[in-house]
Amino acid sequence: MKKAIVMLSLFALWACKDTEQKTVEKPTEAVEQVKVEEAEAPVTKTIVEKEEKKVIDLLLPMYYDKDFHEEEVKQMNDSWLALLVEGEQFKVQRIKYERLEMKNECTESDAIGVFPLDEELEPLFFFSDTKAILKGKKEPLAIPKTPLWPGEPQTYVFKGKTYVLRAEGKQVDSYVYTDDSEAEKTYKKFDNYKLYVSVDGGEEQLVLDIPSFNDTFVQLLFVGDLDGDGNLDFVFDTSEHYEQKQMEVYLSKGAKHILYLAGMSSVDFSC
Repeated sequence: MKKAIVMLSLFALWACKDTEQKTVEKPTEAVEQVKVEEAEAPVTKTIVEKEEKKVIDLLLPMYYDKDFHEEEVKQMNDSWLALLVEGEQFKVQRIKYERLEMKNECTESDAIGVFPLDEELEPLFFFSDTKAILKGKKEPLAIPKTPLWPGEPQTYVFKGKTYVLRAEGKQVDSYVYTDDSEAEKTYKKFDNYKLYVSVDGGEEQLVLDIPSFNDTFVQLLFVGDLDGDGNLDFVFDTSEHYEQKQMEVYLSKGAKHILYLAGMSSVDFSC
């Protein structure tokens, strides 16, 4: 009988110790799990502000409303240059031009514009000769896709540097349409659109900040070195409305960070 009591006591003591060991192990597992979650916290990039510094006057080969833009158009003279599109190449040079006037039949207002005398020439834009953009041939980088939709970053490698354009915004609508080639495409409408640029994974700089669009979207027209400093420059179509044409030129030479808005022009042809 005594032997049985002793065995029962030993069994109870062993069970008690085993319970204590299991109780001690649980907090250890919880602590280790917390450490893993802390190690996977995301890293946020530094964002710097948009930079603007007007160094060139810009004109598009289009008609401007004479009441509002006559002085702007008439300031162009023989010293101005043109960025010409030659197939897949670009060239900066002086060209002969003519200043034309017409009556806008839609608005019944007078319009004025500057156009090349040689109709075979295709200027992307005219600009004042301030040495900001150098003359000669410009080797463009291939643009893989346009428009610059949010969630679809584009990467460009130039002279050992990697540039990334990243857009964000709030999508509010989308629809399918047929373009001039009868191909179906999807248009996505975004509000609060922002475009950023970074180099070699460093800080991001705000380039474009557009509240909304009306059947248009940001198009990248040129990527290459316009100012001769060995860094990329960009030309964007930033038209916010289908009855507007707006172009912005961003240069790198002399920028505090990566790019600055060097010049822009906007034409409203709404009825």
